[in-house]
Amino acid sequence: MTVHGLTRFHTGDVPERRRLAAWEEHNVRSLVGLRARPLGQRPFTGTELNLSLSRLRLAKVTGSPHVVERGPGQIATSPGDGVVVYFALSGQGAFHHREGRVVLSPGQALVCDADQPFRRDFSRGLTELVLAVPRGVLREATGRSGLARPRTIGIGSPHGRALASLVAGGLRGETDWDALESRVVELLPAVVGSEPADGGHLAAAHAYIAAHLADPELSAGRIARAVGVSERQLSRLFAAAGDSVPRTVLAARLDAARAAVTDPATRGRSLAELAACHGFASQAHFSRSYRARFGTTPLRDRREAARD
Repeated sequence: MTVHGLTRFHTGDVPERRRLAAWEEHNVRSLVGLRARPLGQRPFTGTELNLSLSRLRLAKVTGSPHVVERGPGQIATSPGDGVVVYFALSGQGAFHHREGRVVLSPGQALVCDADQPFRRDFSRGLTELVLAVPRGVLREATGRSGLARPRTIGIGSPHGRALASLVAGGLRGETDWDALESRVVELLPAVVGSEPADGGHLAAAHAYIAAHLADPELSAGRIARAVGVSERQLSRLFAAAGDSVPRTVLAARLDAARAAVTDPATRGRSLAELAACHGFASQAHFSRSYRARFGTTPLRDRREAARD
C-alpha cells in the first residue's frame, strides 16, 4: 500500500500576496484543482488537512468567506477523474452547476462529479470534510463511472453518518488505513444512490450503534430499521463478520465507557453516572461486564489513570 500520509497547509505560512495562488496549487496536488477568490475586503485565510491513501484522498478544509470555481479550462488542465463528497460541518455554501443551484448546510453532504463545471460560494466561510474518489474505484464499487448530476445526502442518515465518521477518523490519524479504505468503498453505492452492499449496511450499523450508546433501549430491531434492512438480515451480516448484534453493542459501550472512566475530565462524575450515560441499566451490570472484558474493575482503572 502506498500511503503518502497526513499533510497540513495553512495560508498563514505563505506571504499574503501569494496566499490564493498557493491555496490553488496545494489543491491541485492534494485534492481537486480550483480557482479561488475572496469575498469582502479581508484577505483569504484557509487551512487544509489532507490524507492521501492508496485509493482515496481525504481532507478537512476551513476557510474564510470566498468563492471557488471549477470551469472547463481547469477541468482540461487538472482533471479530477472521479467524484467528490463534501460534508458540511459549519458555514453555508451555495453550489452552482449546469442544471441549477444547491444550498449545502451543516449536516448535509454533497456528491458531485469532479469533471463537470461548478462554482461554490461561501459567504460565511466554511468547515467541511472532503472525500475524493477516483473514477476507477467508483466503477469497481458501484458499476458507475460518474454522476450525471450532483446529489445531497444527510450526514445524520446511517450511511452518511458512517461515511463522515470514517473520513473524520482517518484525518484524526487512525492508522488502520487499509480497513478504513475498504469500509469507505463499501459505502460508496449508498453515496451515489445505488443499493448499498452488505459491507455498507454493516458500516452504517456500527455508526448507528456508536451514535446511540446512551440509549438503554438500543436493539437489533431498532438498528435494522435505521439501516434499512430486516432484523434477520442484520443478524446475518454480523454473524458473517464473526459477531452478533448484542455482543457488538456491549463491546462498543464498554470501550467507550473505559475511555470515559480513564479520562481526567470525568473525574468529577461517579461511575454510576458514567455507566448510565453509556446505556447500562445498573452499575452492578456495568462492573460485571467491565471485569469480564478487561480483567479489571472500572474503579481500579480510574485510580491507575489518576496515578499516571
